[in-house]
Amino acid sequence: MTAQIPDTIDIDGCSHALAAVDGDPLFDPVEHDLIPGPFHTACYRGYVCSYTTENDRLALRELTLGPHATVAGRPIGRGMTVFGTQVAENADDGSFTAAPLDVAVPFSGRLLAGRDLIADADMGFAPGWKYAHVVEFVLDAGHVVARRDRSADVAGVRASILDRVIPDPDGDPRGAGWVRRTFTLTYDRTFPPGHR
Repeated sequence: MTAQIPDTIDIDGCSHALAAVDGDPLFDPVEHDLIPGPFHTACYRGYVCSYTTENDRLALRELTLGPHATVAGRPIGRGMTVFGTQVAENADDGSFTAAPLDVAVPFSGRLLAGRDLIADADMGFAPGWKYAHVVEFVLDAGHVVARRDRSADVAGVRASILDRVIPDPDGDPRGAGWVRRTFTLTYDRTFPPGHR
């Protein structure tokens, strides 16, 4: 097991890693007859999404699927289309990417997105406190209703964790459940109870 490739959100032309989700599920390929399969140790779930919040609307802009994925019951391959867009094969890892897309994502809830990783993720996905710049979006049915810079809040949490004022929200890496927790995108991995 290793650190995982995060989904990303393009914010004002800068790519940010998805660091936490609180609310509805985001894009689920299975709901669209796209069955992912793992394609390397940094992507066990078998797909990576790139989103945008352009025009205050959450949309899927790019979808990468591993070489073991199926599309409408057929193995993914050259010449196939996903959401009407022909996939391109990535020679580095055999994955396939469909882009550009404009698939509305009717998510309701909160998202944290970070950029400029300060502390690497040893396993799973990096929580928000490991990024220097963090933006929070509040969405209703895919429409952005609020956007906040949470960088200062996250810096305070990071300092408290690194100074051992509060424990790492993921717990001891030798402890039970640590791996499972690092593969989640829950808000309490960034903002432990009492620090929201």
